[in-house]
Amino acid sequence: MHASVVPAVDADLPGLLKRLHQQFAVGDEASSTLAEIGTERVTQATTLVGAMCIGGAAFALQLVAGQYPALSEDECTGAVLDAFSLIVDPPQDATPDHEQKIAQWLIDSFALQSTASSLLEIVRADFLIDRAPVSELPQAVKIAMQHQQWELALRGLTRVKQEMQAGTPRRIYGLAATCLHRLGRYEEADQWVSEGLGDQQKLIRIPDIHTEEELLRRWGPHSEPIVSIVCTTYNHERYIESTIRGFLSQDCSFPFEILIHDDASTDRTQAVIREWRQRYPSVIKPVLQTVNQKSQGVRPFELLLAKARGEFVATCEGDDFWTEPAKLERQVSFLKAHPDFSCSAHNYHHFIESKLAIKPWRRSGPDYVQSERHLMGLRYLLWLPTLVFRKTFTALPPERALAAFGDQFLTSYLGTMGRCMYFNTMVGAVRRENEFSTWSPLPESEKERRRVQTWVAMVRMHERLGHQQAVDDLMDKIKASSIDTHIKTSLLDHSANFQLPNLAAA
Repeated sequence: MHASVVPAVDADLPGLLKRLHQQFAVGDEASSTLAEIGTERVTQATTLVGAMCIGGAAFALQLVAGQYPALSEDECTGAVLDAFSLIVDPPQDATPDHEQKIAQWLIDSFALQSTASSLLEIVRADFLIDRAPVSELPQAVKIAMQHQQWELALRGLTRVKQEMQAGTPRRIYGLAATCLHRLGRYEEADQWVSEGLGDQQKLIRIPDIHTEEELLRRWGPHSEPIVSIVCTTYNHERYIESTIRGFLSQDCSFPFEILIHDDASTDRTQAVIREWRQRYPSVIKPVLQTVNQKSQGVRPFELLLAKARGEFVATCEGDDFWTEPAKLERQVSFLKAHPDFSCSAHNYHHFIESKLAIKPWRRSGPDYVQSERHLMGLRYLLWLPTLVFRKTFTALPPERALAAFGDQFLTSYLGTMGRCMYFNTMVGAVRRENEFSTWSPLPESEKERRRVQTWVAMVRMHERLGHQQAVDDLMDKIKASSIDTHIKTSLLDHSANFQLPNLAAA
């Protein structure tokens, strides 16, 4: 590292800059602090780059403009860029880790709460978001979000919206809502979503909900629920209210109970559930954990299944929701009239939040029947927010312990008990694809490995139950998978040697 590139930082400068930034932020008198820094130091390259690290490009520009009020905005910008280049640009004989060393020097010199791998990228993104043409903002926003700088990214997205007005791409609204979710500003996020969706907002609108008094009056003197709605949730503070409202919008002639399992969320999910429990004490039955059960090897879905008192079970996770008030009535009425069917499902809207994209999962067309073979071989997956099944079991087969995905395993198991009526004409739920799931960030290779792992578990279940056609269909899926053959073999070998719990009782 060359001393000419990174001169020593005066011991008092970091503290003075932090004090000055605070004074500027709240509008306090700052002349004495500026005097302590001195006219010679205030626009030195080291000072300006330190200011960029402490308070962003706007702070550094304030220093230049204050010292040279005759300079134009572009000239001030040029002065800050020159300072940054002088400190950061590598000399001819620089080593490959030059920027890493510069970043660490800045962190040490100015006592910054940052990492050497992210500091300069964030500083550059901040400068671009404040000063670059709008065409360069998306890349700067992407960098800010990669480093979880949600306020910074939101500032860039807001600037895009201000400059593009009615021409703002829908994706900008979705990314802004994601940032606001990360910041816990949910009402503002909803406003961005609503504005970005425009007329399409009606596609995911939740109908008006019923009060508990209205529900109980409609149901009459029933002692037991006909349907148990089971909902598993974890860190869904931003979504769980929509999920609950979807349940309470149902127009049912029969009673239902709402069982919600929260797996020791670290946000306010449990507080939201408690608030709704107080309003619907006869209907909402929460199970609120203080220790995460999934990490202990316990499956929350099966905990709720064991508690369910209904003749039928309806499923929905805590970040999805229902939009059709006749959903339960239609599905349950069909199953009551057709005892040879094990389950029913329906079409839904797939909502990709980051893009604000909404589309039906299946093309419009008539309702149809999914055969036992289709279900067991997982020709079609029954997505949880659409599924209602006959409760003929209180736990899934022991091979579930081998599967990565419970919804796929459940679909295949339901095929052993009967067919499925698929109401393609009823687009009755919304399945969110959001940035907060554990699934979305995974690389595609890992997603495929987990799919194959689940298919292997289903193979072992159907081998034990004697469903050779299902075994053959699933093995065809495994063989067609793009993952490495050695991984497939390893998964099959592991499952063959695995000692399944409670096998004799299964």
